[in-house]
Amino acid sequence: MTAQPEPKPQLLPQQETPRSRSLWAGGTLLAVASIGAGAFFFTHSTSTPAAATLASPSGNQTASAASTFQADAQLSMIAPGDAPKALAGTSFTEQQKSSILAAVRRGDMRLVEMPVLDGAGVTGQTVDVTVSGFTQRIVLTGQFQHLVLPIAEAAQVTIDPVTMPHAPALTIGALTALGPEALPSLTALTQRIVLDVIVQ
Repeated sequence: MTAQPEPKPQLLPQQETPRSRSLWAGGTLLAVASIGAGAFFFTHSTSTPAAATLASPSGNQTASAASTFQADAQLSMIAPGDAPKALAGTSFTEQQKSSILAAVRRGDMRLVEMPVLDGAGVTGQTVDVTVSGFTQRIVLTGQFQHLVLPIAEAAQVTIDPVTMPHAPALTIGALTALGPEALPSLTALTQRIVLDVIVQ
């Protein structure tokens, strides 16, 4: 019986075609988009900060203390020419709409949009959204709904729950200039969200 020599391993020439490069780039973009969407919905379902509480002299915890959660939001500006149409779909009174429209025309105020939804997909949670002295009452649903905000040079948007946040927490999703964003979660009527708004 004769021994046969073992075959020697040989490197195959690397062939990288433009098609493989484009497939690689497309796969990378898809992975990044999937990670971003997954992170957004993950924060919706898991972000549940504990309510701040006061301790009584006996050491027992009593009612929730007032808590403010800070966040930033970069929002897209509505063109001044589109202001009348944008304001038409809001819950502002006719007098408020006229006042806001006059300020927009003078250049004292800008309109931005920030569609919002209930991250849990629940319908019926009510919040008050206040900015520049104007308050809108919004009933959240599981779908993004149009929210127009009148903003001065720099503004803070305050979001206060009107109805008791559902369990485990009310997480409001906002559609910002940078995409979907989960705002800090609310677990009590005494909590609020304050957004520092940057207009793009």
